Amino acid sequence: MGLIDRVRSMFAGSGARAAPPVPEDPVSLFECGRIDEAEAACARALEREPHDARSLHLLGLVADHHGDYRRAVELIQSAVAEEPDVGLYHYNLGNARRKLGQMEAALASYTRAVKLDPDRFAAWFNLAQVQAEAGQPARAVPAFREARRLEPSNVETRLGLAAALVDAAQIGDDGAPAFAEALALIESDDAPFADPWRARFVLAMALAGCERWTEAAIHLEALVLEHPDAVEVRNQLANCYNRVGRAADAVREYRETFRLAPEFHHALTGLLGTLNAVADATPEEVYEAHRQWAATVAAPLYPVSSRFRNTREPGRRLRIGYVSPDLRRHPVGTMFAPVLERHDTERIETFCYYNYPRGDVMTERMRRAAHNWRDIAGLDDATVADAIRADQIDILVDLVGHTRYTRLPVFARKPAPIQVSWLGYFNTTGLATMDYFVTDSVSSPPGQERYFVERLVRLPATRFCYEPPEFLPEVNDPPSRARGHVTFGCLNNFSKLNERVLALWAQILDAVPGARLLLQASAFNDPFVQRGFLARAAAYRVAAERLELRRFVPVEQAATTYHHIDIALDPFPFCGGMTSLDALWMGVPVVTLPHTMIAGRQTASMLANLALPELIAADEADYVRIAVGLARESDRLAALRSGLRDRFRRSPLADYDRFTRDLENAYAAMWEAWLAAPQPA
Repeated sequence: MGLIDRVRSMFAGSGARAAPPVPEDPVSLFECGRIDEAEAACARALEREPHDARSLHLLGLVADHHGDYRRAVELIQSAVAEEPDVGLYHYNLGNARRKLGQMEAALASYTRAVKLDPDRFAAWFNLAQVQAEAGQPARAVPAFREARRLEPSNVETRLGLAAALVDAAQIGDDGAPAFAEALALIESDDAPFADPWRARFVLAMALAGCERWTEAAIHLEALVLEHPDAVEVRNQLANCYNRVGRAADAVREYRETFRLAPEFHHALTGLLGTLNAVADATPEEVYEAHRQWAATVAAPLYPVSSRFRNTREPGRRLRIGYVSPDLRRHPVGTMFAPVLERHDTERIETFCYYNYPRGDVMTERMRRAAHNWRDIAGLDDATVADAIRADQIDILVDLVGHTRYTRLPVFARKPAPIQVSWLGYFNTTGLATMDYFVTDSVSSPPGQERYFVERLVRLPATRFCYEPPEFLPEVNDPPSRARGHVTFGCLNNFSKLNERVLALWAQILDAVPGARLLLQASAFNDPFVQRGFLARAAAYRVAAERLELRRFVPVEQAATTYHHIDIALDPFPFCGGMTSLDALWMGVPVVTLPHTMIAGRQTASMLANLALPELIAADEADYVRIAVGLARESDRLAALRSGLRDRFRRSPLADYDRFTRDLENAYAAMWEAWLAAPQPA
């Protein structure tokens, strides 16, 4: 709404007394563009009546017109003090505060305005805009809905609502309905948008939210061609490439995003996570990328000196802090919860710093187990670091690494004397302030030290344990008995299925007549991905009828897919983690081809702990030989299936008591080493 329109409406429904237009009427003068005369008229009115709210308000609008927003705020506040229940005054006060950058105060003014004058479209619209700009999309959505109710044909309201729905859905737990509504709003046949570029970006994000990543990428590619320096668009394009298995393209876009905007740290985080899935990325390249992240993002945060108030006492009870957004129903939370519950309270006092805005039943389980719980979602890194220092944490453990919701900038500030990376990430953090990385001898054989800035601490058996979820069903008979053919399968992330993997899988299918390959991944929710994969498979002479491509299903149902798989094929160089554990627990042997780094050795470590080294391939030919051999030995396959769960129960992978003691012993050794090291003066 323009300034003159706002003035015209001042006497219509504002709660103030109407006055006939006369030459001396300041509103008429203002409307005619005679701003100086209107100002003078208001001044004369205030000489007669110093508390005249209408004149104070109009003088505020005059100041706004001249760009003196601070003066505008002062004058309109005076009007509000005289007549506090006039919605228009609060609305224009919000406008002036918004122009001053006083967003919280503007929100308060708009909120008051819509309460007093609920039929004022502009107040609802501006309230929604400010809420969206303040990072409160879930609050912006109902405000945009009210604005749309008042003016259904307003195009900008439609776009604003769609954008808020997308933003709210991206940080919510179940955003599917919101993404679908946003998509319908953008694709509506109503009037075209004034900002088609922004509308197309919102469209792309809604498509991605509806798991139509290929279509989203097409729109994002077009936007990048139009504006090559649009870093958020490039970053989202990289995310879409990731979802459809184009890891190398994703890496390229993340790198270009960071080149254009070095302050856009999310691009480097995405790059580091994706490099693990790039088949031809060398360990040296991955290591240097992590070092670059640290040099760019973390180094400016490193403390000049590190002095700590922690009591320097050997053998005392240690204060261990765990930082993670995944203390919920998540692979990390699932594996960590039993450790938290088993910590020896005479040796360890636990502090959990939870970095996710919501929780679930698993969160509550861990909240009960922790001695101290801190919700840190929404707090800035410096504040979190100060809180950790105040808690006098002895050993601070990162459980997320370079994945979503990372808090590594907290660790860069070195708030604890000893800092450890464990469980949630499988590469170096690159941080000079990260002291240790917890692993095991199979995951990290001798020589891996050169790829880590941290010191490697190898636990005696395994770097993590597994507690099977309560919803996993019992092991069934080999499905090949009922089907009459062997079914190979993989439930890993689609980005891991590179050309080298497909080439070996094609060799296996070629050597086992009648065998099928079952794949389940969220990427197959996108019909274009399904068609593209079938074309890729055809290039390796794998017919479509030998493939079963399944869409994503919730975690409670996903593992039942193993009832339909005889042999699991591990991808490489990025192998399975939780998917391998689930498969083995469900009685499905996993054939793996280990690679240099931990990301490619997790399944090998599991099989070593299960005393099944014969499923660990020495090279690509051996990978094919093992898989084909298993398929041809039905009795051996049946014996493995029926015995794997008992074997698992007796292995270190399920021995949480032993694992927790091993971890605590490692913590104690770290503490003793710190006590023995020279301390800063």
